[in-house]
Amino acid sequence: MRDTFRISTQEGVFSQIFASLAGAGSVFITKLAVMLGASPIHFGILSAIGQFSQAVQPLGVAVTRSRRVRKPVILTMAAVARSMAPLLGLVPLLFSYRVALPLVLVIYAVYSAILAVCANMWMGWIADMVPRGIRGRFFAQRNQILMIAGVLASFIFGAAVDLFSTERGWLADQVGRMVGVAGDPAELPWVFFGVFALAGLIGLAGLPILRRQPERPKETETEPFLSMLARPFRDRNFRRLSIFGAWWMLAVGIGAPFWQPFMIQRLHMDVVQILVYGTVSTVGAQIAIRPWGRFIDRHGNKPAMRAALLLGAVNPLLWLFLSPENYWFIFVEAFLSGVMWSCAGIVTANMVLAIAPRKYRQIYSGVFNALSSTAMMVTMLCSGFFLPEGIHLLGRYLYPEQVLFLITAFARLSAEIPLSWVDEPSSTPMGVLVRRFNSYAKVGIIGAVTLIVRRKKRNP
Repeated sequence: MRDTFRISTQEGVFSQIFASLAGAGSVFITKLAVMLGASPIHFGILSAIGQFSQAVQPLGVAVTRSRRVRKPVILTMAAVARSMAPLLGLVPLLFSYRVALPLVLVIYAVYSAILAVCANMWMGWIADMVPRGIRGRFFAQRNQILMIAGVLASFIFGAAVDLFSTERGWLADQVGRMVGVAGDPAELPWVFFGVFALAGLIGLAGLPILRRQPERPKETETEPFLSMLARPFRDRNFRRLSIFGAWWMLAVGIGAPFWQPFMIQRLHMDVVQILVYGTVSTVGAQIAIRPWGRFIDRHGNKPAMRAALLLGAVNPLLWLFLSPENYWFIFVEAFLSGVMWSCAGIVTANMVLAIAPRKYRQIYSGVFNALSSTAMMVTMLCSGFFLPEGIHLLGRYLYPEQVLFLITAFARLSAEIPLSWVDEPSSTPMGVLVRRFNSYAKVGIIGAVTLIVRRKKRNP
């Protein structure tokens, strides 16, 4: 077990740095798209690609169903995918921006899909190695280390990109003075090539470590793939969980393509400022992730997700008050967002595994992720293709993106409805948690009042 945690964490650092630079949600890919002249439709497609890749996760079961071990095929496919990342930076150097942008989207879609299939196979692999009783803490501790690595790498590369951008921040200026580089915006395409080339090399460097990861041989499946694909849908509780997952992702997908473009184009934030936002979010996640892990192991995934949904509804509302002149409190939202997503990240990795039969964990996980991602992809594309007009609300003008942020807030909160339908036998009922919280609160209040009374008696 110790070897599993140590090796998976070491390899995960390389994987996380790769993902921070060239994976789904990377600010570097968004910034590249802005440089190439992306429209709202392109941003919608860019965000949808990340979800499309998750939708093909069940193919991981098709690849491994007749194999006793998953490691060799994971290593091969991951090597192919990670080696494609440098093409993101190479294409704009070889073609006009008008031609380069579609090619970048295609390349990103291909290697993202391959990595998503690898992720599904890895999830089955790691689920066989980590007992259910400590799985929440395992993912919490591992994710904590990985987030730190991703943030540090992002800042280093972010300062380099800002140094060659037309709008550079304080950190880029300081770096430029230290290294004696003025930074010509005309050379920005070469900087992106360097970023994505190094991302590919770092990703490949982690694979020899992954090769050392212990693996428990699995049973070979003789059941036809289509039959296996249909099996989760025979499980009533899985159907309920899938409805929740699709509902939640439909809600999250509204406006999702425009968080980073809004920061870049509306608030005029540079890459480092956006990374500071991400760092504050990471700090929030770091503070919350271990308590979330312990809470989930003790009380289950469902009550934790209920709390995350409430936070997830509040966060987008704060974006309605942002402007280029006043956006400091975006960092408050970042902290709350980190707290929320640290919980959601553990739950999404753990909730399906908690209800799935041991033999079918991988197919359950793949099908659930495929359904959820497809749902999110739908609203992402709709956001890009049907961006609404700006409106005036309560004396404020809301940009089109902010209109979507308002809608997603209420849609996220509504996901509490299908979550209530999910049955997680090992979870603590919400009513019990509320009663316990009230009891603790009463004890705390009584203790505080008693302490005050005693002090007054001592000092009349």
